[in-house]
Amino acid sequence: MSPSPTPSPSPSPGSGSGSGSGSTGSGGSRLSGSARPSSSATPSSSPSSDASSSADASSPATPTDVSAPPAPPNTPEPAPISEPPGKPKEGQPPPDPVTTSAVQTALSTEYAAVWCYSLVEAFLPETLDKHAREDLTAHRVRRDATIRLLADSGVRAVPAEAAYRTPAPVTDQNSAMRLVVSAESDAAAAWRSVLERCDDSGLRRMALDGLTDATVRGARWSEQLGSKPVVPAFPGRD
Repeated sequence: MSPSPTPSPSPSPGSGSGSGSGSTGSGGSRLSGSARPSSSATPSSSPSSDASSSADASSPATPTDVSAPPAPPNTPEPAPISEPPGKPKEGQPPPDPVTTSAVQTALSTEYAAVWCYSLVEAFLPETLDKHAREDLTAHRVRRDATIRLLADSGVRAVPAEAAYRTPAPVTDQNSAMRLVVSAESDAAAAWRSVLERCDDSGLRRMALDGLTDATVRGARWSEQLGSKPVVPAFPGRD
């Protein structure tokens, strides 16, 4: 599930995802530079967390009230401990607080997405489970790259929640697919928010890849559900 439903990149670009599109690494990206507030705020639809911040780095997204899902046969794996912040490179301007906040929120949606995909594996048939594992890997890759980006900028990544509350109970295949569609929608909204709040070319590329990949994955799951439209008119905003 992901943080407020309104809801890990690997060291190398574009790795680990069946739908990955460009680089997800943090090389060359910075959290500094002028932020540009936009009409899109933080994501407004995603599985949400019950506690404030806990042992898997989650971002400051607003949690959503929903009923907790039944415990599945397989327990979702815990998120990694946040890397301690390093020191910004000499001469590098300090991280911009608005950009940093947007990146932390995007990180929280990645933690939530990893949790959601780990949860739904128990409810999917073998054919769909393969796609779910690929998407889970993609979120782990982007999650890890985002943590590294924050650490390299001298910022400690906020911890993730130990568990998240879903927008609706997950009891079967369809409810499981609806959950991951929601998680992808939240991730797309969060990365769009980063894209609109930074000027650094490396970070903008990373944010665009996050938005694109989440939109593609969400469209694939929406198609499986028979939902219309498969792709929203404005990805990351609807």
